[in-house]
Amino acid sequence: MNSPLLLFPMEQENSFCFFSLANKREYEFKADFEKLQQWRFVGSSHGWLLLLNEKADPILLNPFSGINFELPGKETFPHIRSIQEVGDDVFAVHYNFGNGSICHSSKTLGQLLMVKAVLSTNRSCNTNCTVIIMYNELSMSRLAFCRPGDIGWTGFGGEIQSYYDILCNDNMLYALGAGPSIEVWDLYESTPSRKMIIQASCPRKLTEAHQIYPADLYSSKWYLVLSSGEMLLVIRYIGEFVRYDGEVVYEGDTLTHYASEPLVCPYKTVQFHVYKLDTDQKIWQQVESLNDCALFVGGYHSFCLPAKEHPGCKANAIYFTDDYWDRMDEDYCYGGHDMGIFKLEDGSTEPLLDCHKQKIEPPPFWIVPN
Repeated sequence: MNSPLLLFPMEQENSFCFFSLANKREYEFKADFEKLQQWRFVGSSHGWLLLLNEKADPILLNPFSGINFELPGKETFPHIRSIQEVGDDVFAVHYNFGNGSICHSSKTLGQLLMVKAVLSTNRSCNTNCTVIIMYNELSMSRLAFCRPGDIGWTGFGGEIQSYYDILCNDNMLYALGAGPSIEVWDLYESTPSRKMIIQASCPRKLTEAHQIYPADLYSSKWYLVLSSGEMLLVIRYIGEFVRYDGEVVYEGDTLTHYASEPLVCPYKTVQFHVYKLDTDQKIWQQVESLNDCALFVGGYHSFCLPAKEHPGCKANAIYFTDDYWDRMDEDYCYGGHDMGIFKLEDGSTEPLLDCHKQKIEPPPFWIVPN
């Protein structure tokens, strides 16, 4: 696997930049910055960026060649009956559930539509790849897919009611749900075929974490990562309001008697736990060390790299970027900022870049050149 590059907007110039771990250099990404600023970056997979344009329609873009493909439009999502543009950047959406319509801006609609997207294979090598998405329906994440030439998205799913993460490897889809449980889908057939569901016992530390990181102070993100053939579950804990000194506080604590405005306390990642699936015993085992591996998690196709084969990459570390979509745009002071390198050995976090901005739009993404 090639060394990953971090795609992020440059601080002073209206352009994007690639940051390389290998030589700590920045490389300019030739693109229409003003145009892409209006688009929503959904993620990256197999060297491709998945975006929603200014009308919230999905697009695949190869940032290295400039090649792009339009995917089936937003009106073809499984839970949508029809969409009409009723004003300047206002869309009336008729869902398959309920009566009437709900109006959204393109930005809000984009946030509601697509949670995550991955490709089954490297499209530049195989034009018969499958695009898998997680989309929102009644506050639950569902699955849908399309292939080249399709005119719409086709929904599918198994026993899991709401999906937390998806991962593709060699045309096999792994979909994570509560439990934690994993559905395995074969993407070789015309319609995804579920091969199995892995129900493993919940690790004790995960149960205890509900007490240590209560829902009124923290949120969590779950990721699947393949590491040397083993399935890892990575759980990220994010403090909802974190003071400058690192203390996680309640939202009411951001109000003071000494200032007319609340204290700025952005959300911030404070901890990671990693578990390994024992397929024989059907249990999740806590992982104390990643050894030479480095994990990359965020709003993209999660992956693992051997550090010794990739200069500049730290072993036993988790590289993370901001994918807290629910809160990324709620405040003009911050959003897209929550990124860093978490060291599993001592639980410390170091900055990923020498960047002091709290508002980064669009949020940075790791992408691996194909």
